[in-house]
Amino acid sequence: MNLETLQYFQYIAKYKNITKAAKHFFISQSTLSRQIMALESELDTQLFIRNNKNIELTDAGKVFNKDCDLFIKHMQVITENVQAASQGNVGTLRITSPGDLCKTFYDSLILFQERFPSVQLVVEAYDFNEIPTAIQYGVYNIGFTFDFATTTYEDEIESIPIGTDVFSLAVSSKLFPNPSIDSISEIVKSLPMVLPYYTEPPFLKRIIHELQHYSGVKKIKTNYVNTTDSVMLDVSLGLGFSIIPTCVSISKSGMENISYIQLDNFANGTIVMLYKKSMTSGLLNSFVDIVKELSM
Repeated sequence: MNLETLQYFQYIAKYKNITKAAKHFFISQSTLSRQIMALESELDTQLFIRNNKNIELTDAGKVFNKDCDLFIKHMQVITENVQAASQGNVGTLRITSPGDLCKTFYDSLILFQERFPSVQLVVEAYDFNEIPTAIQYGVYNIGFTFDFATTTYEDEIESIPIGTDVFSLAVSSKLFPNPSIDSISEIVKSLPMVLPYYTEPPFLKRIIHELQHYSGVKKIKTNYVNTTDSVMLDVSLGLGFSIIPTCVSISKSGMENISYIQLDNFANGTIVMLYKKSMTSGLLNSFVDIVKELSM
């Protein structure tokens, strides 16, 4: 039993005409008849009642036809999985990101799963500054983060730009219940900026300069803490404000007592896909190709 013969059966069952089916599949009537007879022999039952003018399904044929489409789809999945396995496209692909960074990130996961249904995708959130290290040590196969977080392993990790993101100012909603762009001056004058101590992205000086100019202050006091989560904790407690990628603010939107002001006119960050150069595989390359395809 094969997919081709099952498709022949389906067409004849639908149109009740062998001549029409033979023309549709570009084969002779005799060849088509032999295929159907071979199918009946394999099932050990008659599927069609034939006469000079018409061809009708038997009761057994009706039962077979009812589940035939599902059977065909199941065989197609098995065939695709076998072909994928022969090309090394099976297993698990571990992916990390600080959040749903951009449309390309989301769409690549959906498209990859459609093309490689036998592959298990594990997608986990991680601090964007720690993602390069996680890729370097093989904790994840692929990571999505920002270009300013990738300087540590530039020689060993491939970095591919896939989009951009603006930044948001995060502040305690208890101190500023409904903050807006107009609130920035008061926020900057009344609170220190809180940042992870290891984060010194090149755009930060520009943002600080813009905030100083916008607020009319000469210098913004800055407090450094150990992680991004510590930053968010300080912000939620009203101990300062911070500047974070908008996609991170969205992923942390459930955090209590924090509000965000999107800084559209201040600075943009480049979103990148990372993978270790020495750890490429057929599976990883397939995902990378999909991301490149969507990023074009």
